[in-house]
Amino acid sequence: MFAHRSIIIEEKHWSGTKRAMSTHQETSSNKKATPFVYAHPPSDPVLDEKRFTTSTEHTLEYKGRKVLYCYAEATAISFCSASGANYAGNMIVRGYVVRWKYGTNEDGEALSEIQPITDKTEQQDISRLLWPGMNSSSRVSFG
Repeated sequence: MFAHRSIIIEEKHWSGTKRAMSTHQETSSNKKATPFVYAHPPSDPVLDEKRFTTSTEHTLEYKGRKVLYCYAEATAISFCSASGANYAGNMIVRGYVVRWKYGTNEDGEALSEIQPITDKTEQQDISRLLWPGMNSSSRVSFG
């Protein structure tokens, strides 16, 4: 027996453009997650030069499959408490690539089909590969 659950995520970019992602999940005793459509963020070299933050997409080979992840970092960070940090970074693992950049949406963003990684052992292995060290799980998130 399966139950269907739909999730729609809408993200509003500072420029005013909107991007929506939708995923349908079947909830059952089966641990394999249902793939979703991922919209790759556009790159703007002119803005990237002026920002103190960067976000880049990469793939990693893991057990014969490609894993899509995004690396984000920020420099010259200041906080409301008048303190600051020179650097902060993290990685978001989107999941296994099922189909890579097979089309575009109405905003011209490339679309890929991604399968979420739900297995905890695989998540731990991938976290250690991406960010070796004791705190890899706090720097690498899945979703």
